[in-house]
Amino acid sequence: MYFLWKLVQYYRMNSNISTKALFRKENQLHLSECQSTNDVLLQMLRDSDSMLPEGYLVRADYQTAGRGQKGNTWDSERGENLLFSFLVRPHFLAPRHSFWLSAAMALGIARALEIWLEDVKVKWPNDVMAGGKKIAGILIENTITGQMMDQSVVGIGLNVNQLDLTEQATSLRKILNQEMDPETVLNRLQEELASAYFQLQIAGWEKVKTLYYRYLFKMGQPADFLLPDGLKFTGLIKGVSEDGRLKMVSARGEESFGFKEVFFCY
Repeated sequence: MYFLWKLVQYYRMNSNISTKALFRKENQLHLSECQSTNDVLLQMLRDSDSMLPEGYLVRADYQTAGRGQKGNTWDSERGENLLFSFLVRPHFLAPRHSFWLSAAMALGIARALEIWLEDVKVKWPNDVMAGGKKIAGILIENTITGQMMDQSVVGIGLNVNQLDLTEQATSLRKILNQEMDPETVLNRLQEELASAYFQLQIAGWEKVKTLYYRYLFKMGQPADFLLPDGLKFTGLIKGVSEDGRLKMVSARGEESFGFKEVFFCY
């Protein structure tokens, strides 16, 4: 264990995916408005004559067509929240393990927010919750070459200062009752996102999974679920499979579900 700890410390200082190296100020583009930061970064990757560096970040004060998972939208008031996308090249992951990156990013956000908030959870697959309400979402778009993950654009939306939100959502300002400095929040996020990415590469999925489970919403607790056909049932979450399916046990037996194959009831 001591050797592993020393290895981690070494790579934190020397690896090209350390916090300092992953996110550099000179590799960031801050826009007042765009369609979506994922779209901008993906277009830059298509148009670039030279390879963009890992950790390149595109941030916007407002998105005219922010996107969430599976065609969902991400609505945000102008200048109130953090909306950004960044590039990683997770060549160490097989395409069938793309969920591992998603879990690591959710873990990074959750750990970043714990400085300010209590009861931070990750609702499978990767919505970050605070006090039982959604505070952040993630959209990852992967490019696969052959048998390897080539590059991934990680899009993140975090509610920082917005007060006018749906009943199911919250923000840092709403919980803490004070306006937050977006730059401070972004710096904290970058630290933990880089750390989680590094941890996945060096320590592997089993380590990240253990930490992810600590934050997993309703892990090991009875919860009510809804199937697309309208059937409601009570299940107990047992974990997540390597390909990202939610594993649970209920009166129906042991089952696993993909994204949008089952929903939490509130």
